[in-house]
Amino acid sequence: MGTFSIWHFVILFVAFLSLAVAVVVVVRVTRSGRPRQPQPPTAVQPGWYPDNLNPAQLRWFDGYQWTDQVQQR
Repeated sequence: MGTFSIWHFVILFVAFLSLAVAVVVVVRVTRSGRPRQPQPPTAVQPGWYPDNLNPAQLRWFDGYQWTDQVQQR
């Protein structure tokens, strides 16, 4: 009764493998239920954009703010 047979090792291996699979499943299920972090909005690139005040013009956006520079479309 004090010796282990090959079947004891097989049973222990299957038990540990089952436990590992159960842990992985629980971790994946609990992580999938978490709300995801919102992505930061993409920055608007500098460039010429339609002017809201005058549709016939384009206004320069410097990447931070609208400038006084305008040009005709």
